[in-house]
Amino acid sequence: METDVTVGEARLLQGDCVELMAELEPCSVDAVITDPPYMIGAISTGDASAKAGGWADMENSAWWYAEWLKLARRALKQDGFACVFGNWRSLPTLLYAFSKIKWQVDSLLIWDKEWIGPAGPRQLRPTYEVVLFAGMPKAKIDDRSASDVYRCRWMAGNSKTTDHAAEKPVDLMRHLIRLTTKPGGLVLDCFMGSGTTGEAAYLEGRRFIGMERETEYFHGIAVPRVRAAASQPQLLPPAPQAVAEQQGFDLG
Repeated sequence: METDVTVGEARLLQGDCVELMAELEPCSVDAVITDPPYMIGAISTGDASAKAGGWADMENSAWWYAEWLKLARRALKQDGFACVFGNWRSLPTLLYAFSKIKWQVDSLLIWDKEWIGPAGPRQLRPTYEVVLFAGMPKAKIDDRSASDVYRCRWMAGNSKTTDHAAEKPVDLMRHLIRLTTKPGGLVLDCFMGSGTTGEAAYLEGRRFIGMERETEYFHGIAVPRVRAAASQPQLLPPAPQAVAEQQGFDLG
């Protein structure tokens, strides 16, 4: 099966994101918007070994986060942003990873899921996740009305229509893309999962690079989703060149 799929302005790559990101041209991406494995007992499967080698302690988890965060920073333009999802369990480790590589987290967005999740007998039931915003030196959010809380219903919690338990709403991803990029900009999702970031990027008139290791998600969900999105009208016109032709993105 193909491991390098181009759909219009999107390029979808199957493989380990650390290896793939190392091939990206430095200072070439406008935003990295991604939902990594939450590592510490918070993977949707309940088993961190499926995605993260079974690491359970903060130091090892932070090391893994830091490895790909360094490559994300390398790929970003000087006015670019990284938007990284987490939850209350993964947040301390994410913050530690950012501090390890001396990258300041500028803001924390609370995503109110308008949905109440399950919890253990000693826990409060969760209704939110977080998105860490880390900007490069010249990064700026132009929309000064944007707050640090965004309400968007998480339909996957009540639906059997998705095969990816951590799928994020397209509306939420479109919001993040609008906050951090301009029309024609390039969005990278190094943990593409179900491909909602790619769908959102297309609908917002942005170019996209998506990376996903797992075959079931890459071929089973993400590629069909982005192809379906490409058949819809775009909100904004595409960039003049396809992403596969951009300098520095020849990963073949």
